[in-house]
Amino acid sequence: MIKRYIKQTWQLLRQDRLFGTLYIIGTAIPVALTMIVITFQYIRVGSIYPEYDRDELWVSERAEFVNTANGSYMSSAGAISLRTVKEWFYPLRKYGHVTALQCFNDVFVQLPDGKNMRVVKVMATDTDFFRVFNFEFLAGKPFTEADFHSGRYCTVIAASLAGQLFGSAEEAVGKTIWMNLTDYVVTGVVRDASSLTPRAYAQVYTPYTCLKETEIPDPFNVCGRYKVCIRASEDNGRQIQAEIEERMRQVNVNDEEQHVFVETPYKSWRANIAGNSGGEDEKLAKSLRIFGGLLIVFLLVPALNLSGMIAGRMEKRLSEMGVCKAFGATRRHLLGQVMGENLVLTLIGGCFGLLISWCVLVWGRHWVFDFFSPGFYIFTENTDDVLLRGEMLFSPWIFLSAFLVCAVLNVVSALIPAWNALKAEIVYSLNQKK
Repeated sequence: MIKRYIKQTWQLLRQDRLFGTLYIIGTAIPVALTMIVITFQYIRVGSIYPEYDRDELWVSERAEFVNTANGSYMSSAGAISLRTVKEWFYPLRKYGHVTALQCFNDVFVQLPDGKNMRVVKVMATDTDFFRVFNFEFLAGKPFTEADFHSGRYCTVIAASLAGQLFGSAEEAVGKTIWMNLTDYVVTGVVRDASSLTPRAYAQVYTPYTCLKETEIPDPFNVCGRYKVCIRASEDNGRQIQAEIEERMRQVNVNDEEQHVFVETPYKSWRANIAGNSGGEDEKLAKSLRIFGGLLIVFLLVPALNLSGMIAGRMEKRLSEMGVCKAFGATRRHLLGQVMGENLVLTLIGGCFGLLISWCVLVWGRHWVFDFFSPGFYIFTENTDDVLLRGEMLFSPWIFLSAFLVCAVLNVVSALIPAWNALKAEIVYSLNQKK
């Protein structure tokens, strides 16, 4: 049956090339726009390297301090202080892996020629970072607990930087890189992360103990430069949330003039959808409504245009339908034939639309992602940072979404005009033959 539909569709395309071309283009464009939105959302919430376990990844990224003493109002807000990380979050390692990370840009690394420098993105973190995120080590290993606690100047670097500095990942291990006027020993090389995973993306990963920060013992010192990522199951994540909320209550209960807020850990995919909004439910719902509305517009408007084209086409085919009815073809059989022919055309247009969406995402990867989520991604002038791997574009969910988009377009655009045309009496349909 499928083979017959394909043959019939091919004959229709040969007889009316303008209709076929317009139908395919009219399908390809909405499918392309829809797939760009769906792929963008998948990259934000799906399991991609090195964030393969986003269902178990919890994040806490904000803290705030308010002082209302003596009738004044003073506040500070930002990321989380190192003291808070150690006293509030590290004890939660009984529930899962907990890592603190600090991102800073514009760090210079000397190139092999000894004259030129390259700006790289550096992340300061701890040893649990490589347990929370699933990095693939191409050579060497992470820095150890001993390296971390001793404040040793060591680092894990990305494969692209290792190739530029030393020629290969294997050659980089054990060598030193000159960064910020200090020599760092390379302990391992990992496959590059993409800046589309901003919590794990960097070219250089070092222990934050290398920074030699001074900790302020004040319990109200909650604001700093660190973000916390936790890898824990759903049940353990709820326990973590409860303990952070209880710790916050204990700090605030004894002082009415000073108030601290530390963001309760929540699922990273929620943070990704809400952007920098802090993962609040209202803003999350608003983001979903916006993208849901875009999908409806991308599907409904083209479907109405295609429906008009199909209605005109069915008027020309009334005599053909009348002959089929005269020889015993039922309305259901003819409707299935028309829907099958249009489905073939829709799938052809869908394939072109999928290719167009991939081209736009690959060639316009900077502006597409920044347009949909401004300020969330950290893009540099180096386009290689915005890696789009095959797992992001060729996911089974993406193909399933593409097929469902094509099916919905086919049903919405073809069903009503085809059904109306097939309701005509046999005599009326036969009389349409000129």
